[in-house]
Amino acid sequence: AMMDETTPLQLSSSPPDSEGYRSLSDHEDGTARERSNSSVSISNHKGTIGMIGSISIAVNSLTGPAMLNLPNVFQTSGLIPTVFTIAFLCILSTLCSLHMADTISKIPRNAHFHQDIEYSEAFRYFWGKKAFVFTQIAFFCCISCLNVASIVDTAQVVDQILSRFSGGAVAFEWGKGGWEIIRWAAHNCTGERLKNGACIPFEADTNANPWMLTTGYLLSGMMFLPMSLMDLKENTVFQVVGFVVLIVISLQFVVSFLMNGIDFSNVSMWGEDWSDMFGVILFNFAVVIVVPAWLYERKPDVNVHSALTNSSLIGFVLYILVGGLGALTMPNVADNMLQSMMSGAFGKITEVCSMVFAFFIIGLGIPLFSVLTRLNLTGSGLCTRGQANILAIYFPWGTAWLLYSGGRTTALLGWGGIFFTSIVVFIAPLALSLYVVCTSPNQGSVAVYRSYLQEKKHQQLALLVLLGASIIAIVLAVISEFR
Repeated sequence: AMMDETTPLQLSSSPPDSEGYRSLSDHEDGTARERSNSSVSISNHKGTIGMIGSISIAVNSLTGPAMLNLPNVFQTSGLIPTVFTIAFLCILSTLCSLHMADTISKIPRNAHFHQDIEYSEAFRYFWGKKAFVFTQIAFFCCISCLNVASIVDTAQVVDQILSRFSGGAVAFEWGKGGWEIIRWAAHNCTGERLKNGACIPFEADTNANPWMLTTGYLLSGMMFLPMSLMDLKENTVFQVVGFVVLIVISLQFVVSFLMNGIDFSNVSMWGEDWSDMFGVILFNFAVVIVVPAWLYERKPDVNVHSALTNSSLIGFVLYILVGGLGALTMPNVADNMLQSMMSGAFGKITEVCSMVFAFFIIGLGIPLFSVLTRLNLTGSGLCTRGQANILAIYFPWGTAWLLYSGGRTTALLGWGGIFFTSIVVFIAPLALSLYVVCTSPNQGSVAVYRSYLQEKKHQQLALLVLLGASIIAIVLAVISEFR
């Protein structure tokens, strides 16, 4: 029968803490593995996500809230460091995703991904319960940061839309006198502020530390929270629509940037501040978080290597075109580039496209991130679906409004990218893959390097290099944050 989200993976007929479910590092003579191999439960599940759906899901995970910060990163960190970092992390993220897929395929009787192996479940099988708990916490924090940032960015754009109507956007603000109703209208902004991208909804002094609950936030919740309660298969249709809209609108943005004129004085070659560069860009390459769930739901004829590499290439091109050209066009781009583009200074078409972009790209990332978090919590039997919904859906929506103003989402992306994304997307998958290559006799079904590096010693060396490069990048990011 088809496994649902609340059905834990059964690698053995023994309970999870018994000898039959011990990790490969615990057994002494291989008998535990043999017992586990002989009792693996194989599902009759057949995936339904084709190549287009696969690329759509992967690219949409790459073009999340951090993409909106790229023009600002280009301006503050410089052209050369930003392009180099994007290219480096794109290659690194792709290889991490391929290695993670290959590692999951090495679980006995899972060469064709017929078992529902979620992210943390792979770590439990090879490394045991402690690794399972640790990766569950890191995975939850990583995607929660992405989800919260997506919610805030979407709410701010909806407030931009509402500010065009009579009366402007409305918010409930907590001040010294308690809760107050405030309004914000776009027509109050001068033409210069519109052009510079400084016309931001309910812009407030960061030091004032205000808490706001806006109408844009409430409307975003009414639209995207119900989608978060769906399954990954049900969300695929929305992801394909979002992908098509992403390509079309990105092309419109590029044309708009070129028509409005490029000013190379807006972006220096080396920049002035690298503090948020690594963290924000790290957030863009979190595609590995979708890999375990996608492997189980994809159609058997979808090539894993082609889907992941093509998705990364599309993401890389979009980052350079939209992020780089946006930075060269807008003199003082906002942290969220859509706030600058929705100001009307770039024409009515770009203004409307920015609104659509927020709904179809950033907004649709919210249910995707929520579903992935729920799958990781329920796939191993750690939580029931109801409990997982509280943690994966209601918790982000219940707390994201606290970060609405004062540029807090940029700080969240910076530090969240370093501490959580670096572990979940880079360090943990590479470390696990290196361990499995060294210890497991099973042959994986994913050709990470195509026809190259086929020997085990070559793969070990490649993984050591990748792991070392990841650690260096993360150390540089930490150092930059303290500058």
